[in-house]
Amino acid sequence: MTAYRLHADYDRDGRVSARPGEWARRLAPPGALVRANLDNDTRRLPAKVTPGDPVELDRELPVKTAGDDEPAGLLVEEVAAAPGPLFVVLEGADALRCAVIDATGRRLAGAGAGNRVRFRLPVGPFPRKLSLEAVDLPAVPAGNTVLSKPPPGLPGNRITVRLERDDPGGTVVEDEVLFTLSPFVLIGNAGALERLYMCQVTSDDLSRPLDDNQPAVAEVQAALQTIGVPLTLIPMEAHGGDSWIQDQYQLGFTETPDGPLRVLLHTPRTRSDAAQGVVAPNLSSVVTGHFPSRDLGLCQSFWDRELTITSPDGSTGRLGFVGSDRALVIMIRVKMLRRQLFESIARIGTEVELNTTVAVFGDATVEFFRARNELPALAGRLKQVAKAAADRPDSPWFKQHDKLARLVQNAEKQVEEVRREIPVPQGAPQLRLRLPAVGKLPQQEFLMAEAEVGRLEKRLQQWHSSHNFGGNIEVGPPHAKAPAGVVVVGNQTTRQPDGSTATDMDPELLAFLRGQTQSGQRVLEVDTSWLDVGHVDEVLAFVPDLRDPQSPSGAVLRSSPLVALRLIEAARQEFMAGLSPGELTRYKNWLPIRAARLTYEGANPVTHLLRGLQWLHQHERGQLLPIEPPEIYLSMATWYRDFSGPIPNSPLPLPDSPWRPTTPSLPAGISIFEFDYFRDGTNEDLEDPEPAGPRAGPGGAPIPAKGQLTETEEKLTTEYGAIEILKLPVLFDDRSALAEQTAAFTPNLANLQVAAPWLLVPRPHGPRMDVEAAVRVLRTVAQQFRDVKASRFTPQWLRARGLDRTVFWARAGSVAGDLAGDDAEKLTSAFLDGWPRGTDRREIRRQIIRANPGAFDSRGFLRGSAWRKLQIPERKVDLFEAWTEAVADRLGYRVSWVEAWYYHVRLGSIHCGTNTLRAAPAGLRWWR
Repeated sequence: MTAYRLHADYDRDGRVSARPGEWARRLAPPGALVRANLDNDTRRLPAKVTPGDPVELDRELPVKTAGDDEPAGLLVEEVAAAPGPLFVVLEGADALRCAVIDATGRRLAGAGAGNRVRFRLPVGPFPRKLSLEAVDLPAVPAGNTVLSKPPPGLPGNRITVRLERDDPGGTVVEDEVLFTLSPFVLIGNAGALERLYMCQVTSDDLSRPLDDNQPAVAEVQAALQTIGVPLTLIPMEAHGGDSWIQDQYQLGFTETPDGPLRVLLHTPRTRSDAAQGVVAPNLSSVVTGHFPSRDLGLCQSFWDRELTITSPDGSTGRLGFVGSDRALVIMIRVKMLRRQLFESIARIGTEVELNTTVAVFGDATVEFFRARNELPALAGRLKQVAKAAADRPDSPWFKQHDKLARLVQNAEKQVEEVRREIPVPQGAPQLRLRLPAVGKLPQQEFLMAEAEVGRLEKRLQQWHSSHNFGGNIEVGPPHAKAPAGVVVVGNQTTRQPDGSTATDMDPELLAFLRGQTQSGQRVLEVDTSWLDVGHVDEVLAFVPDLRDPQSPSGAVLRSSPLVALRLIEAARQEFMAGLSPGELTRYKNWLPIRAARLTYEGANPVTHLLRGLQWLHQHERGQLLPIEPPEIYLSMATWYRDFSGPIPNSPLPLPDSPWRPTTPSLPAGISIFEFDYFRDGTNEDLEDPEPAGPRAGPGGAPIPAKGQLTETEEKLTTEYGAIEILKLPVLFDDRSALAEQTAAFTPNLANLQVAAPWLLVPRPHGPRMDVEAAVRVLRTVAQQFRDVKASRFTPQWLRARGLDRTVFWARAGSVAGDLAGDDAEKLTSAFLDGWPRGTDRREIRRQIIRANPGAFDSRGFLRGSAWRKLQIPERKVDLFEAWTEAVADRLGYRVSWVEAWYYHVRLGSIHCGTNTLRAAPAGLRWWR
């Protein structure tokens, strides 16, 4: 007969009764429940974001406060007196992540090894009150990993708790019970919106309008005001120039009978804005310094990891996650420099010269150790190709010796800096990696053999992969086999030459998400490796159905180049049908010539896409992801430069060096004919429905026979069955010749934010037509798909929705158009195709100024330096906007269009630039 019993809430009714019926269930899974103590019960969530130090979590307090409601109650009952001290023993993979707390709120000292920890109970009267505290979520990664050894297995979430007594005859087990760590459940878009967070990015330099997101902030704020949801702005001094708040955290909750505790999973992201270096300030300090508060916790486990690195002599050093981005900066810089050398050779050389370079040096993706050592020789190869290009009469670079000399000198300077920063010792294949002191991080230095360098590179690529960020984690609705929903991540597993496998996502993060399956939440992986950033929110968004609130599934809104292409093709046919015989000859067999850039002739003119906007070209020192204009723009600008000559009112300059930090304005406007001429087959490939046998891309890399978007839709259908999947028109860029990856060419409409009854959607800047012509085009395409009814599109509906109104955000000097002239003149050039051909430019200018009273001064310049939302009085309908409004209307939403060009040129959109606090779903009770 036991002398002592251990009582807890084994029947999970929210209290410890110590009754026999409750105690009898002590070993029945899941036993008593405990949730991680990751919040701060003495702090309220601030209304504003301000810079500050990390908030102390309750798990770190030496003495628990009276209001701390996370530790689970334990009660030791004396049934009969027995000699010897008593111990509480925790056993299991997660035992080290738990602590025993006495009645005064202090932790007991534990002793043990491996998965077993023993806590001696203080002498005192019975019944003796204790509590069990979990200090982390289940299945988080180990705190330290030895790089040269396989990573340790991930812990589970079950803990056996024993009550032991040391007796003269040996240890006596008085009682044994079961506890389970409450799993982490991610919250999706169905959760009621409480707050929306967004970074405020401002630039006083009027020559850099692309470094300012105030139009997006203004339009998001206007939408939220109508539904009473606060917009919490993160100021510049808090985010340091990093605007991707979606990527920095993922919201979820843990639940016990005491209720839910919302927890932010701090995703392992040290990266800042794409246009900044890795070690630039990022949003991590906002997550740790703003959010932890009562009933809002923070999981920092993916930031608390360390690597043990072994040098050739057997000595070791430790590299923490926070400081490891310094090593990544160096490695990425080397790899990017190698890639840019290849791209320069491809741009100025012949196909034979590029193929010869690849044959000698391999491709642009070799491992870091080899990439570092081959840089000088590769720079020498660029010098040879440049000389040959300048001497070859059929080359567009013929006789441009000075420009090519600057290009080569730039490259050689970059290579020399790398040689100084990463010296290679004589003798054995080793290198010395020197990490500079940054902030509170001390200088570190590691000497590594080639094999250890390879292991470090692989691990850092996993740790800092963009696939680990919040934009690559989306939460779908529940279904029968996943009552808590489905976590959809972008990931691809590939087999390595050594027989191992590699994943786009950090295996430890992927395992953590899979480790929460006890909650009833499944993980679904879809391939996003074809995307430059690789986030699943570039592909799809889960949206509740407001017209059927009882339906748990809602709908999936998916990027669709097929719908976009069909809209463009129907617009082309409508445009051609309205041309006179003389005009038709210019477009029947269209070629890119100056005279046929603006498609504003005939009865059914169609405007350019992306009018008045500029592409970003930015290469800063230490920048992780240099930003260049899309491949389609580069192809078009090259053609017009080489074969057509300067274009009046529409200069299309080319960046003359991949290392030049900034370039003149790169106008984004492009006609539907130009887009079709200069694009490759990427958009068709992505939604190819049928296997077509092996194919190869420009670099010889295989292109999947079935489109990746088609494959994603099939996976969703397999997972959910009859879930509604609705398509939004998005055009993608050509695949890059080296990486075989692409990105959205037009703003990605699927990268939206749900703020019911609004959908916050990036303004697509698609082709526009007169209302009646737009109705015919939209109905034609609607008859080919089931996403919207053709009858929805009427002139009355388009006008009632305000879709015949063109708006454009501008400030002084921001408009891409004539490089000379005032702002009104630039707007006239940018929107000239919104009026019939032959309309007097002066009249168009007058109409634009009249439509915006007080915006322009007497000379035609915009007043002040603030952004203005201008009306362009052309009365035309954006085909992409109209289609999207009809899809939203089908689900009971209105669309709030957001000017998200700031995000788009940085390879993201409005979902990437916002994040939320949503309510946890009620009544999940996963343990049932």
